Amino acid sequence: MDKIKAQASKVSQLVFSAETGTAYKKALTLTWDILRETGVLLWLVVCLLFVGVEWFYVTSVRLGRQARTWYEHLGESSPDAEPQSMASTGQAILNVGQSGLSYLLTQARQQLGIKAPEKPPAPAPKPTPATKPEPAPASSAPAPAAATPKPQPEVQISDDALDGDALDGDDGDE
Repeated sequence: MDKIKAQASKVSQLVFSAETGTAYKKALTLTWDILRETGVLLWLVVCLLFVGVEWFYVTSVRLGRQARTWYEHLGESSPDAEPQSMASTGQAILNVGQSGLSYLLTQARQQLGIKAPEKPPAPAPKPTPATKPEPAPASSAPAPAAATPKPQPEVQISDDALDGDALDGDDGDE
């Protein structure tokens, strides 16, 4: 029993000493500082992700518009093209959630200390008059003659061949 009392006395001296209290206070303060700084780091990473996604979105939309413009003008001979209803629909869809996303990105950039990039002017679609397809020009060269199949010779089959006896190899004499 004396051993237990001695050990309990040692433990109580360690737990209730002033040095133990300051050590635990320092440990808790340091743990709180680590958690707080980790939270700030995670927030900055989230802000960086928002900015990265926004950059990817803007770049993708710009490249998509350039590709669409290139494709629409691929077969045209005149530089003026009629605006497509699909283009206006796509633009309307892109503009739907722009204000909320813009605010979020501005806040994220402020948190990261990044300046907002300058926006290039959006290309304005050029209206064009509707063109009617032109009829194919009549050529003076005669059309190539269609290849005519050669007539096949007529094959005559005798009645003996259809009779079936000729296939036996017999002459019909039995």
